[in-house]
Amino acid sequence: MATPSTSPPRPGQPGRGLTDDLVCLAGKPDDDSSVPALLRSITQFVTDLLPPVSYASVTVHEKDAFATVAMSSEFALAVDEAQYSAQAGPCLDALRTSQVRSVPRIDATVKWPDFRAAALRLGLHVSLSIPLFAGRGISIAALNLYGRDAREMAPLSAAVLAAFESSGEDDAPAGLDGLGSGAVQLVNGLVGAFEVRTRIQRALGVIMAAEHADADVAYAVLRSRAAATAMSLTAAADSVLTRAEDERRLS
Repeated sequence: MATPSTSPPRPGQPGRGLTDDLVCLAGKPDDDSSVPALLRSITQFVTDLLPPVSYASVTVHEKDAFATVAMSSEFALAVDEAQYSAQAGPCLDALRTSQVRSVPRIDATVKWPDFRAAALRLGLHVSLSIPLFAGRGISIAALNLYGRDAREMAPLSAAVLAAFESSGEDDAPAGLDGLGSGAVQLVNGLVGAFEVRTRIQRALGVIMAAEHADADVAYAVLRSRAAATAMSLTAAADSVLTRAEDERRLS
């Protein structure tokens, strides 16, 4: 059952900041016990920091069903559940495809009629669903942002889309100057998460080559090394890359 995020995050982790939470999530094992709290914290932050966002939620796929594990309002849950019932909608698409799903005009959407009807009934006119990933590098959740004013949401949607388009590049997307501080935190968090994912995936490649293993085995090896040394998955990946670089220089 979803639990509304009605109070500010407590000091510590999660809750240091939206950027921090997104980067932290990217370096966590997918089944880490802290992931649900991070998802709730991210939901609270986007609701508090992004004025165009009226409601927010997080969708996950678990036990062969979709579920809302964090939400800022029952209104967000109602829109989510309309999509679950129809097995179609932008939040499901974002989670299934690992691509951002922007709906700049819900009233003009014909692809997802149940989603459209539920959102319009609640006075929502724009949505943005953002895939989120943890250490394995694949989508584990979709962050759903619902708004009433399409014009206000447009710059945020464009910035998020640009961040995903440049996810394989070193530079952050341009055009952040006109955004509010909350939107900048969101984009910076996504960019930072992509950087963490790149480092972990590079480390998995090193382990695959050294162990003659597939990606699943390499991920298990990296997790085991992180646990054995009380390191984060990100730090364990950096250690693998550093060792590989040192060996390359000595050879």
